[in-house]
Amino acid sequence: MILSLINKSFSTEIDENASKCDGNKILEMRGIVKKYGDFTALKGVDFSVRKREIVTIIGPSGSGKSTLLRCINGLTEPTEGEIFLNGRTSMVFQHFNLFPHMTCLENITYAPIKVLKWPKEEVVENARKLLEMVNLSEKADAYPAQISGGQKQRVAIARSLAMKPDLMLFDEPTSALDPEIIGSVLNVMKELAKEHMTMVVVTHEMSFARDVSDRTVFMADGKILEEGKPEEIFKNPKTDRLKAFLSSF
Repeated sequence: MILSLINKSFSTEIDENASKCDGNKILEMRGIVKKYGDFTALKGVDFSVRKREIVTIIGPSGSGKSTLLRCINGLTEPTEGEIFLNGRTSMVFQHFNLFPHMTCLENITYAPIKVLKWPKEEVVENARKLLEMVNLSEKADAYPAQISGGQKQRVAIARSLAMKPDLMLFDEPTSALDPEIIGSVLNVMKELAKEHMTMVVVTHEMSFARDVSDRTVFMADGKILEEGKPEEIFKNPKTDRLKAFLSSF
């Protein structure tokens, strides 16, 4: 149901570098370096994602996970390296970033109407369906200050889906939430995963990474140290760094 809503209408813009992606890859990053003055956040990272793949990125704070996502969607420009992207991305952040002066419905429809110039009637109709999908139909006319943190994050997910992305990016979407409401957000993400939405998820929710991922990537100190199927990463970690990280959960 979710993907049928996303792909029902509107054409997807394809990046001019799409032909440089190998095979079925929607994203390919080669030799990505990001420096902030004397600090190097990413140290020659190679990373790719195939269509319909769910990739989770785990690792300690400061390992470069969020910087990697921001390089993918263009919020951060790499110091070195190449990025080839076949399609449009949309991102869900840690702290919602909803416009406080707009209703939930207006938050979802603003960018498709104002930025992408899509027809207002169709955008609003799709937004209401997305609110229904995240179980927030009754909050269409509510303002962010009138809803809970978990509800805000579900609105943020609906807002990202409204952009009809080919690749969804999640930057620790549950880290700012109280433990009792984390499940409502993870359930929406699990539904997306069941329908094979292409996703890259930075997360500290190890059970989500273990149960939902097609592939899990472990980052530390600005590098990818291990990657593979979740059962390999969680049951048979190869590096001492990953063993130490997993022992903290």
